[in-house]
Amino acid sequence: MTREGKPNHDGLSSVFEQIERVVTVLHQDKKSISIIIDDISFFEVAANGSSDDVLNLLHYCHTLTSEYGCAFIALDHKDIYFNGDRTAVILEMEYLADILVKAEPLATGLAKDVHGQLMVLNKEIQHQHGISAIKSYNFHFKIKENGIECFYPGTKIQ
Repeated sequence: MTREGKPNHDGLSSVFEQIERVVTVLHQDKKSISIIIDDISFFEVAANGSSDDVLNLLHYCHTLTSEYGCAFIALDHKDIYFNGDRTAVILEMEYLADILVKAEPLATGLAKDVHGQLMVLNKEIQHQHGISAIKSYNFHFKIKENGIECFYPGTKIQ
């Protein structure tokens, strides 16, 4: 399944090699590094639907976090993959991520001033006694022409 410790699929292998090359250069420059996975479906397409190859890529990217002190950030598009079918790839991505951003529609449906909600889970919070905790932040968002506007629920005033 792997070739020299890298993903077997040619498309994903080249993606990982590019990520590894950039992380190595940035680490030498003493830069803070975050590996961000925005939409896992692009990897699935590059792997011709092979979940195993995508899982391998996620694990290889995660190994870079311990090797180079990077953060692994993943965006879970619940607003796109809303059918409830939670594949092993998405569950593994959520598990491996240091910071997980979940984008989902409003539970109450569409609104004029709010297009959806974001939940940000930071899993790398350490307390002074060495106990890990997950810090959660909830935001609403509105999609604008050149970006998005995020705000705390109930604070948006027209």
